[in-house]
Amino acid sequence: MIGCPICHGETHPQILHGINLDVCPKHGVWMDTGELLLVSEAERHKHGRFVLADLLRQEQQPPVDAGRALACPCCDAPMVLELYAGVHLDWCPNHGVWLDTGELSAVFSNLRRDHRYRRGMTLRLWAARY
Repeated sequence: MIGCPICHGETHPQILHGINLDVCPKHGVWMDTGELLLVSEAERHKHGRFVLADLLRQEQQPPVDAGRALACPCCDAPMVLELYAGVHLDWCPNHGVWLDTGELSAVFSNLRRDHRYRRGMTLRLWAARY
């Protein structure tokens, strides 16, 4: 089981779209490399047809603590702060991403604003990253 990179407490398994995620109830979710891509594509298929409301969505920008340095819960290396779909993620190039509470729903909402995503095109040039 992966530990939370913020409080170092145990995470709990949670299944989302058939993907087993590691969730800290207080701080966020850990996603192994490739899981963010799989979950966001499953989310796109779940919603099916997109509506005008998707085009009118406001971009969600959760607060970011740029001074915070988190260590990867797998290898303890410092994670890099990356901007993805308008959301700052803590990323370990070897193991995955940490999303603070609220950041995953912000990613989903912001992706629905992108016309390429809505048409079914995978817009992740860095698919292997996340």
